[in-house]
Amino acid sequence: MQKTPLYRNSRTAVALMAVAAATPAVVSVAYAGDGYGGGGLAQREMIRRQEAVADADRLLLEGREAYAKGDYQQAVDKYRKALDRLPDAPVLADRKDSYTKHYIDGSVALAQYYRKVGKYDEAKQLLNDVLKADVDPENLDAKRELGYLNDPIRTNPALTYEHTQNVEKVRKGLYLGEGAYNLGKFDEAKRHFEDVLRVDPYNSAARRYMEKVAGAKSDYYRAAYDQTRAELLMQVDRAWELSVPAEAPPIPVDQEANRATGTSYITNKLRSIIVPSIAFEDTTVEEAVEYLRRRAYELDNLEVDPAKRGVNFVVRRPNTPNATPGAAAAGDSAGLGINNEPGAARIKALRLTNVPLQVALKYICDQARLRYKVDEYAVTLVPQTETGEDLFTRQFRVPPAFGAMLEGSAGEGAAAAPADPFAASSGATESGNKLTARPPISDLLKKAGVVFPEGSSATLSGSMLLVTNTPTELDKIDQLVEAMGTKTPKQVKITTKFVEISQENTDELGFDWIVSPFGLGAETFLGGGTIGNGMARTNTDFLSPVDGVPIGGVPTATGTNVNNIVTGGLRSGDGAITRNNIDSVLNNPNRTAQSANPAPGILALTGLFDNNQVQMIMRGLSQKKGTDLMTAPSVMARPGQKATIEIIREFIYPTEYEPPELPNSVGTSSISNPLGPGLGSSSVGLFPVTPATPTAFQTRNTGVTLEIEPNIADNDFTIDLRFVPEIVEFEGFINYGSPIQSPSSDALGNPRTVTITENRIEMPVFSSRRVNTSLTIYDGYTVAVGGLMREDVQNVEDKVPILGDIPYIGRLFQSKSENRIKSNLIIFVTAEIIDATGRPIRGPESGKTAATPLASPISTGGDVPGPGVLPAIAPAP
Repeated sequence: MQKTPLYRNSRTAVALMAVAAATPAVVSVAYAGDGYGGGGLAQREMIRRQEAVADADRLLLEGREAYAKGDYQQAVDKYRKALDRLPDAPVLADRKDSYTKHYIDGSVALAQYYRKVGKYDEAKQLLNDVLKADVDPENLDAKRELGYLNDPIRTNPALTYEHTQNVEKVRKGLYLGEGAYNLGKFDEAKRHFEDVLRVDPYNSAARRYMEKVAGAKSDYYRAAYDQTRAELLMQVDRAWELSVPAEAPPIPVDQEANRATGTSYITNKLRSIIVPSIAFEDTTVEEAVEYLRRRAYELDNLEVDPAKRGVNFVVRRPNTPNATPGAAAAGDSAGLGINNEPGAARIKALRLTNVPLQVALKYICDQARLRYKVDEYAVTLVPQTETGEDLFTRQFRVPPAFGAMLEGSAGEGAAAAPADPFAASSGATESGNKLTARPPISDLLKKAGVVFPEGSSATLSGSMLLVTNTPTELDKIDQLVEAMGTKTPKQVKITTKFVEISQENTDELGFDWIVSPFGLGAETFLGGGTIGNGMARTNTDFLSPVDGVPIGGVPTATGTNVNNIVTGGLRSGDGAITRNNIDSVLNNPNRTAQSANPAPGILALTGLFDNNQVQMIMRGLSQKKGTDLMTAPSVMARPGQKATIEIIREFIYPTEYEPPELPNSVGTSSISNPLGPGLGSSSVGLFPVTPATPTAFQTRNTGVTLEIEPNIADNDFTIDLRFVPEIVEFEGFINYGSPIQSPSSDALGNPRTVTITENRIEMPVFSSRRVNTSLTIYDGYTVAVGGLMREDVQNVEDKVPILGDIPYIGRLFQSKSENRIKSNLIIFVTAEIIDATGRPIRGPESGKTAATPLASPISTGGDVPGPGVLPAIAPAP
């Protein structure tokens, strides 16, 4: 948009100059009247007006500067303030007109800007203000702009100011995304492009850039695939290494860490503190306990800190309130002292030497008819008639996932876990073990440290927890509920990867020699040998005929074995390398002998000597076969909630067969010879046999099944997992049946056998990969929970005796083959804590740091990360 000039013509400039020249004259006139009455007030008024004119000029100059910079809003504000500041005087009329013209130009320019950005109402208001009667009702520029605003051709009525702001956001987002993409920050670039699509859902540029980001990441993952495959195969080779074990360093014993705490700590003190002598004579229980308290402090050798030495003793009155005098007397006679005070009970005589503090306390309680209880901080003496605290019922409002959160925070050491938490129930199927149900709420509270005496109970129904227990235990539950209520349950995404890499390398090189018999004189002939127990070679393995000349010893009929092979006993091909036994059975469902084939010939050398021939076949094979399998089932679940994902096919197969039915009598039937009448006929036994028929079936799920139950630790950085991933594949059938045959005869009367039914009894073979374990993993990290590395190596070295031992030439009478099958199966588990939107709360996609700094740096050497990578784990108590 072109800017409106500051002054429209020279007349405006001349008028301003005239006003500026007249201003001092005004001031001088004011001073000229100072000698007459009221001169001081008039002088001050003139000074005020002069200052107002100066301020108005200053605001006008500031407005002109803002106008020159294109800040029309500020320019209009300055012009308006200049008009308001300028005094209303006839002598300043020309200056006011100049200010007004500046204001009009700024308003029209600002209205043009508002029209471009969609602020139509603001633009109309500015133009209407210009066209007011006291400003310039006939201003052509304002009328023209107002007409443009009302013209739908020149002004898009659908344009809004929000749209123009969104255009700027989209432009900035595209630039930021492109910059991040050029720097290789693909996750950050993806977030910027997603922000663009949230503003402009149909922005094709953002989609194109996201396609580039996905392609760049795909290139990286392909490189990662190649590196992972090479790494896993390297691990197979490294498994052959016999490493030298490192010398184990001495492990320092931390006495503070091994020290017991709580009730076990106090009980240990009672057993270990030995009192040299005790002599009580008509002593009250309070006095005896005070003596034991002093001696325990003096003789406590288990505690170095003086503030923690000794044992606290408390003598507590019985719980029977407002005892009657009669009851008090009865209590006194029972040894409880006056007014039923256990501390006032007296010990008539007690003398002990070198006894543990626990034994001395037992004797004191026996004489005073008391009993003692050990808690976390003290030993309490109570009457023997004390039955414990009363039971009360209280209702708590708990989070929906309180049971799961309580189970996750209870820990493994709180109570003995079942022998097999994933043990299958009586109704389990063949698909594997299933996750067990969560224990009752009372058991979970017991694991958390809550004691349930006789008569107490706990029931959880939805978000209401109803507990009947003693006040002390109710306070514990209240603290648990308060602690759990402050937690915000999060979701957990678990990905299990089964990565199986296998590679088979086969290298073989051998030679076959066929020598037709040729005479050595005196009717002596030399030729090749026999096959023996070796592998038969057919005529297809040799070249026959050559240039139309048949080779002796090589039959021309297809499939006929060849004789006179010098190296017939050397193994080759399938005869040298044997496969997996189960695979062999699956590949041969009829249970017939498989024929082994030699390696293919790659070079032949034939020599013809009259009617005798010598032919050499070089057999070689170099094969490399790799199979890579990656299965990655993933599932999201709330903490403490069991989740299951199944990508399966239901495979139904028979498990029981009805045996075949044979007839009681056998008949015969005569069949005419199809070659023509009079050529004889054949007889066939009639067997109406019913083959084995399946009667019972079973279903097996084949595919991927993942059952998992996660729990988030209190620090929100570690995840406890119980999971059972399983992959089941169908390999094939094995036939356990045998064909049913019947004797018969052919047209010439020769006996033969006819197969009535194959009687196939087939059972399937499944391969299963399963992991059943529990582990703790950091948020966003990946751990390998299992694996199997294996390498099968077969080496075959065959040679012809004597000929194979000849230096250099003997290699032509040898057959060597090597087969290596490497396989590596590793199972990875990745766990991430995600929010309700499905985004991880940490990691590159969240924009947050991966973890808080460690409490203390890790220094173990090798590739272990330093501080700031993982959160600190509190030491075990």
